Amino acid sequence: MTIQFTRRQGWRHRLSPVQLWTGFQDWLTSAKHATIGFSLLRIIFAVAMLLVLLPSFADRHYLWGAGSWWVEPEARRRGWWEPFRLIFAKNDPVLFDLAYFALIALALLFLVGFKTRWVTPVLLLFWVGLSANTTLLTNGGDTLMRIVLVFALFADLSRHLSVDAWLRRRRGERAGRFDALRRRVPEWLSPLLHNTALILCCYQILLVYLVSSILKLQGEEWISGTALYYALSLTEFQVLPALSEAVWQMTPFIMVGTWFALVVQLTFPVALLWKPSRYVAVAGLSLTHFGIGLLLGLWPFSLAMIALDLLLVRDASWLRVRAVVGMVFTRGRRAIAVARESVHEGGDDLTPETPERRAA
Repeated sequence: MTIQFTRRQGWRHRLSPVQLWTGFQDWLTSAKHATIGFSLLRIIFAVAMLLVLLPSFADRHYLWGAGSWWVEPEARRRGWWEPFRLIFAKNDPVLFDLAYFALIALALLFLVGFKTRWVTPVLLLFWVGLSANTTLLTNGGDTLMRIVLVFALFADLSRHLSVDAWLRRRRGERAGRFDALRRRVPEWLSPLLHNTALILCCYQILLVYLVSSILKLQGEEWISGTALYYALSLTEFQVLPALSEAVWQMTPFIMVGTWFALVVQLTFPVALLWKPSRYVAVAGLSLTHFGIGLLLGLWPFSLAMIALDLLLVRDASWLRVRAVVGMVFTRGRRAIAVARESVHEGGDDLTPETPERRAA
């Protein structure tokens, strides 16, 4: 009885409001979380932007520049702040091209993670400026990226997989240009801002999934399991018509896929409470968005959602994945080396037998 009472008292102590608040404060200010996830988000967002900018290069003036006056009434009706609309000039093609090339350069710098703290706000400003020139070319991905990039201004986006990280390792213990200024900033401030950005990004992804699932429940096609059929049969979204046609003709796959997307999005907030279910939900939704990008061509939206999903994977889990992958590659290389040595050593046995060999 005493042991059971002590256990119950321990659980009550852990779940008390004071302990929960203390634990949350410690989580918020002790260390930065999801740094690998934010680095992947930086890379995926940059790829999504380049997938918008580079394929549209030939039609850039018609879509956003001097030839896009046809969309001006709708763009002004949306009420964008006027200074944003001055970044990409519609009256001067040369100035527009300079801004367009600058945005591509910023996306490339963001991709490799060079001077990320300075590049991120300028990239956000230019991305918003391009979006302000037209409002008819969106698919949800650019809107989501604009919102998340505001949060990402306060996150550490270049801790991993970046030129900034390589430069920090190369510099080692040598003092940086702003190290004296950083020493005056409290140590808890940087983790606080980073983790607050993480919370806001997670709130954004939860909001998207929850609202999307509730709206799906109001549609008869999602309940009956035919929603994917109608989406894949739209010729406007058929990037690979033969593949789309082959998929929507598989009735069991269409029904299971429709219900799977509905159930996973609806239960996503609850699935986050348990690690195995969280990883299953993240993997399932990431595959779903990859399919949306492949079959419907909505790559900016799909990549933005995948990037946000990956924020829910802890750094320790990414490190375990890297260790497993490294171990598999090491064993593979060893197996190949052993096979090559065995073939080389056994090569003499495969040569034709000659009188000289028989005498030996």
